[in-house]
Formats: sequence, C-alpha cells, structure tokens
Amino acid sequence: MSKKKRVVKKRVVAPKTRNHGKWSEGEYFSRVRAALRRAFRFWTPMQIALDKASRPSQSSNKRLKKEYICAKCGKWRKRAEMEIDHKEECGSLNRYEDIVPFLQRLTKEDVHAYQILCKDTCHKQKTKKYLKNKKNGRGKQTTGI
Repeated sequence: MSKKKRVVKKRVVAPKTRNHGKWSEGEYFSRVRAALRRAFRFWTPMQIALDKASRPSQSSNKRLKKEYICAKCGKWRKRAEMEIDHKEECGSLNRYEDIVPFLQRLTKEDVHAYQILCKDTCHKQKTKKYLKNKKNGRGKQTTGI
C-alpha cells in the first residue's frame, strides 16, 4: 500500500499597503464597500419595496406588528428573517474606478429594483448562484427572481 503525500498549497499573503501597514488593498476596499452599504441601508426606494411586501401580522404574537412575503418562495415571515435584495447585483468594489458604478447600482431610484427575500434560504441561494457564476467567468449577471 503506497502512501499519498498531501500537497499543501502555500497561502499568498497580500502586502499590507493601507492604514500604515495594517490593511491589505482588499481589506481597505472591503471596508469602503461595507461603509457605503451601511450608509444607504435606509434608502427610501428600498424602504418602499419593503412596505409593499408587508401586511399586518397574522401571528398570535401581539408584539409582531408586520410580516413580510418572500418574492421567491412566497412565505410570510417576520422582519428579522428577511433581507432587502438588489435584483441587479451591486458588484465588486476592488479599486477606485469601481466606486461610481457600485454606488449607481446600490442606490437605484426605482422601487422595482429591489425585492424582499428570506435570509436563510432564498437570499443565500441567490448569492451562492451569483458567486458561482462570477467564479466561472460569466461576469455581471442580473440574478433577479
């Protein structure tokens, strides 16, 4: 019986060129992307899309005022289980040239550019599909449901 040697790939460590040598280029743009998403999370067209997908709660829980319908599976759920999704992915933000297109996709004025999806199933599936397509080189694809 021959033993197979396990091949260990060396991890490439990105140079830390930002924040006085503490952040890599990727971490820097990751933080910029997160800050932009956080700044626009109460964007009015997104909130209108959320309101359109709501109804008064049918639950026996009197504290729960509203529930929301998933655009994909059609199940009604509480707000904590839902996410507002961009039908057209906001895309990557890896360099300065990406900022304007990213912002344009992040802050669409059309209410129909957003959909409400359940976090744990439908939104995860959509994100997984998008990342798989991106990895396979299919580029920017609208993965709206």
